[in-house]
This record gives sequence, C-alpha cells and structure tokens, in this order.
Amino acid sequence: MSQTNNPNDLETGGSSAFKKAANEAGKMVVKKVSKALSTKAVAAAGSSIGTPIIFGMVIAVFILLGGMVMAFIVLSSAGEQGAKPGKGYSGGEISDFGVNEIPSQYIPIYKAAQEKYGVPWNLLAAEHRVETRFSTLKNMVSPVGAIGHYQFMPLTWIGWSYPGGNGLGNALIPSNILTDPAMIKKYGGYGVDANGDGKADPWDIEDAIYSAANYLAKNGAAEGRLRDAVYAYNHADWYVEEVLGFAERYVKGYVAVDTRVAGSGGNTGVAVVDVGNKWIGNSVYVFGGGRNQSDIARGRFDCSSFVHWAFAQEGVNLGPLESTSTDTLKYLGKPVSPNEMQPGDLVFFDTYKPDGHVGIYIGNGKFIGAQTSKGVAIVDMTKDYWKERFNGRVQRI
Repeated sequence: MSQTNNPNDLETGGSSAFKKAANEAGKMVVKKVSKALSTKAVAAAGSSIGTPIIFGMVIAVFILLGGMVMAFIVLSSAGEQGAKPGKGYSGGEISDFGVNEIPSQYIPIYKAAQEKYGVPWNLLAAEHRVETRFSTLKNMVSPVGAIGHYQFMPLTWIGWSYPGGNGLGNALIPSNILTDPAMIKKYGGYGVDANGDGKADPWDIEDAIYSAANYLAKNGAAEGRLRDAVYAYNHADWYVEEVLGFAERYVKGYVAVDTRVAGSGGNTGVAVVDVGNKWIGNSVYVFGGGRNQSDIARGRFDCSSFVHWAFAQEGVNLGPLESTSTDTLKYLGKPVSPNEMQPGDLVFFDTYKPDGHVGIYIGNGKFIGAQTSKGVAIVDMTKDYWKERFNGRVQRI
C-alpha cells in the first residue's frame, strides 16, 4: 500500500446539512404551534377559566420545545458518528470462484464493514487478497514499511499530520500511540477500532478490514468511484486492474445502490451511441467477457467487446468477436484529431497499458463504454481519472 494523499482535505457535509434541515424544520413547527396557542389563549382570556388554560398552554410549549431539542441532539449525534452513506455500492452474490478462494471466516466482517461504509464487500476481499493473500504471508511488513493485514503505511493509519516519518508514510511510532483512537482522531488517520477493545490495531483483522473500508469510502468507493479509491490505495495501474479483477470474479455482479450518471440514458440521435443505453445500470464489466452469446445476454462485457457489440447492432462488423481487443480496434477506421471528435468516434485511454481502454464518444466531453467499476456507463473524459488517461487517439469507423 502506498497511500500518500492527505486525508485532512476530505470532508463530508452530510452531518451539517442534516443539522441545518432539522433546525429549520424545528423552527417552523415551533412557530406554527406557538401561533396557534397564542390565538387560543387570547380567545380563552375572557372566560372564567382563562388563566388555567393559558398557564397549561405555556407548559405545553415548554414541553414541546424540550422534546424537540432532545430529539435534535440524538439525531444530529447519530449523524456525526458515521451513519451509512446515502450512496454506495454493495457487493453482489458470491460466485463459485469467491466461495473457493475467500476464507469464509472473513466474509461476515467484510459485509459488516460494507454496511457501515458503503464499500462493496468483494472489493474489501480483493484488497485483502492482493495485499497479504488473505493474511497468509509470514511477514506482513513490506520493504517500505507497510504493516498488518491490509498493509497500511503507519502515517496513513494514524494520520499524516503526525510529526516525523518519510514521504512514503513510514514512521517509527510507538504501538500504544499508533493504536490509540484518540491519537488517530487527533492526527486525522484512517485507523478504526472496529471491535470496541479500545485499540485501533492494524494487526487485528476486524480493525484492519474496517479501516480499509474507511479509507476506500473516503477516497470515492462509497460514491461508486471504485477505480479512484483503489488507485488512492496504491498508485499503480497494474494494482488497480488486479484488485478490480478479483473483485469482479468474487461476485456474480455488482448491485449498484446508485449508479446513475448525470446526463446518462438520453438519446443523442447517433444510433451506435444510443443503442448502449439499455445496458446502463444493467451490466457488469468482466475482463475477457462479451465474446459469446451467453455473456452478451447477461450484459457481461469488457470495453472492447462492448464497442464491438454496439457497432454490430447497426450492421457494422469490427472483425471477429472472439479476438477483438483494444489493439485490433485502434487500427480500424481513420484517425481523427481530438479537436474534431464527433459522436460515434472511438476514444482510447492509457490504463494498465497503452490504449488499454476504449469507449464511444457521445459528445459534450463524455463517452459510453464498459467501465471496470460500473459496467456500461457514461462518464466524463474532461476531468479526473479519464482526463489524465485519455491519450489523444480517436478513430472514426
């Protein structure tokens, strides 16, 4: 693991937004109730029992206010203690490969962490597998100083504001400091005391799994940006592909809680683009998938097989399906300048290799394709990961 980003820049506004909404709602209710009670009190003032009624109404208002304050405190406190994110991913049903590969004793912990942080359990399993072969390595201390079941760098665990250490995140930190939840909170780390024993210990499997979920969630996994989250965990394309590859194989398919992309699903008027909309939120990325009718019927594609399928729906043959790849697609048609891209053009990205990913440009800086973490989806290639990976290759079929 080589996490070198500073977590102090990561903030969530859910708790403060909730407090504001609750506060405004409370004010509105109190205002309406007070107005109603005042009206009744005036009407009752002329009667012989006006004073007792008014006094009772005043007491009722104070009781109501007290109850609302208590409810607000309880609800806002629950928000601050890490309620499950509103968006996130949950892992699908375990595959036969997953049953045979993943030690069964870890699966309940992965799923519990998924519930808390909104990170797919199979992604947590894949990280565990790649980092320490499910904790079977004899020495779980890496040459650069990563430690424990999930190979956290000490400074990532306790927080990068802890004094000392090197640029990779290694530091000589006393164990009682490294595992102290108060110290982790002070320095802004990701370590979590999952089992409630008073220590957040990278050598405790439950603490380690929850801490990995915490880290991945705050780096985009809970929002569906699985690739970004895994890349943050270790800044290497090969690592991302390996982790996501295992994650895909451990389940029969991702079940997205919220996979919709702004602007997706609309028709562009370009047939080869619009034909793929049927698979948005209804497909899964499988490396090497989409090369037989069984895979296609179930929406199991990789990037090149999806492109091949989309053009085939419009009567355009891009070559033998079983051998189609980004390396065959990049030589089809004619090259076009990125400044002259049009909907329907193929766009290429350098991922785990040069031209390792391909999609179909739809206009407005977006393309549709089989994305590793989402299946078929429309994404923006003008910012973040895809902007960095776009290599300028555009082919017009």
